[in-house]
Amino acid sequence: MAVDAAALARRTRRLASALAYRLTLVQRFALVSLAILVAGAFIIGTYVAEEIEDRVIARTSAITALYVDSFVSPRLQEMSRGPIPTASRSELDRLLTDSSLGQEIASFKVWDTQGRIVYAKDAALIGQQFEPQGQLAAALTGKVQASISDLKEKENRLERREWDRLLETYAPIRKHETGAIIGAMEFYQDPSDLESEIESSQRKGWIIVGFSTAGMYLLLVGLVKSASNTLASQHRHLGQLAQENERLAQRVRRAAARKTETDEQLLKRIAHDLHDGPAQDLGLALLRIRSLRQGAETHLSQADRQVQQIREDFQLVETALADALKEVREISSDLHLPELAGLSLPQVVEKARLDHERKTGSKVATAIGAVPASASLPLKIAVYRVLQEALNNSYRHAGAREQRMSISHSDGWLSLQAADGGPGFDPPEAEANQKARPVLGLRGMRERVEMLGGALEITSGPRGTTISVRLPLESDVR
Repeated sequence: MAVDAAALARRTRRLASALAYRLTLVQRFALVSLAILVAGAFIIGTYVAEEIEDRVIARTSAITALYVDSFVSPRLQEMSRGPIPTASRSELDRLLTDSSLGQEIASFKVWDTQGRIVYAKDAALIGQQFEPQGQLAAALTGKVQASISDLKEKENRLERREWDRLLETYAPIRKHETGAIIGAMEFYQDPSDLESEIESSQRKGWIIVGFSTAGMYLLLVGLVKSASNTLASQHRHLGQLAQENERLAQRVRRAAARKTETDEQLLKRIAHDLHDGPAQDLGLALLRIRSLRQGAETHLSQADRQVQQIREDFQLVETALADALKEVREISSDLHLPELAGLSLPQVVEKARLDHERKTGSKVATAIGAVPASASLPLKIAVYRVLQEALNNSYRHAGAREQRMSISHSDGWLSLQAADGGPGFDPPEAEANQKARPVLGLRGMRERVEMLGGALEITSGPRGTTISVRLPLESDVR
C-alpha cells in the first residue's frame, strides 16, 4: 500500500506539473490568486464571524446582566453579613417564577466570594462549594462573562434535563453603599434568539467578505489579463520584427554569397588576364633577351673589355624578367580558384591542404571530422579561401612550423581551425595596421566569414597562432 501511495503521489505531481505547464501565465495567476484570496477570505470571514458572535454575546449578556441586577441585587445585600434571609429567598423564588424576568431566565444561581452556592433554583446545590475559576473567578473580580455552555459541569445537572445548551452569564454582585463585590450571580438563557441574530450577522459578514474577495479577484485578474494582452501584442510585434529581420538577414547572406561568387569570377578573370597577357609578354621578352645575349656573346670579340659588362647586364635583365614571370604566375595561381562545385566539403579541405603542400613543400597535419558532404558553393569557397590564407600566413610568418588544421560539424555549424607553432603576433595591432599585407589577409578572412553569418577568432601567443572559424550550414545561402 505504501508503494502504491508513493506511486500515486508521483503520478499526481507529474499530472499537476503537466497541467501547470499547459496553462498560460494568466491562467496560472488566476488559479494561484484564487487560492490565496479564498484562503484569505476564509481566514478573515472566520475571524469576523467569531468576533460577531463574541460581540453579540457580550452585548446581550451585559444588557441582561444589568436588567437582572436591577431586580436581584437589592435582595442580596445581606450576603456580606451571612446567609441570605428566608424572606429574601422567597422574594427571589417569586421573582424568578412569576415575573417576566423568570420567563427569560432558565436557571439562576448566586455564589459568594468563596465559591459557595448560596442560592439556586435547584435547592440541592445550595451550600455546595467549588473552586472559583474561569468565568466565575472573572465575575468575582468585577467582570461580566458570557458564553454558550454545553452544560457539562456538575452544577448543571438540573439544566441538562431540559436543554442541550444555554447562554451562560456570570455577573458580579456589589454592595450598594461601597461598590465592593459581595458575590456573583449566574443565570442561563435560551440562546435560540441570540443564535438567530448571530447567524444573521455572520451571514451578512460572509456576504461582504465574499463580494469583496470576488471584486478583488476580478480586478486583479483583469489587470493581469490586460497586462498579459499588452505583452502578448508586443511579443507578436517583436516576433514579426524578428521574422522581418531574419528575412533581411537571409537576403543579406544571399547577396553576400552572390558577391563571393562574383568576386571569385572576377579574380579568375584577372588570373586568366595575367596569365594570357603580362605573363606571355614577360615570357616572350625573356626568350628574346636570352637570344640577344647569346648573339652578342658570339659576335663580340673575346678581348673586348665590354663583353663582361654586357654579359652581366644581360644576366641581370634575364634574372629580373624570370623573377617577374614567376611572381606573375604565382599571383595568377593564387587568384585562380580551382573548380569546387563538383567537390564535397571534405574534398575541398583536402584540396586546400594538397595545393598548399605542393606550392610550399611543407606538411600540414589534417583532421577531418564527420562533416556533411554537400554544401553550398559560397560555403565551399569560404572554406577554401580561409584555409588557403591561414596556411599561407603560417608559412610566411611562422616558418611552416607545426602546421595543422581541422574541420568538424555540430548542431548546424561548421568549425574550422588552422594553427601553427610559430612565435605569434598581436592580432588587434595587426588588424589595425592597414598597410601590412597580413592585415589585408586577416581582414579579408574575417569579412568573408562574417558575410556568410559566421564568426572568426584569432588567438596568438609565444607558442603559436590559432585561427578558429564558425560557419552556418544553411540551405538558404545560395
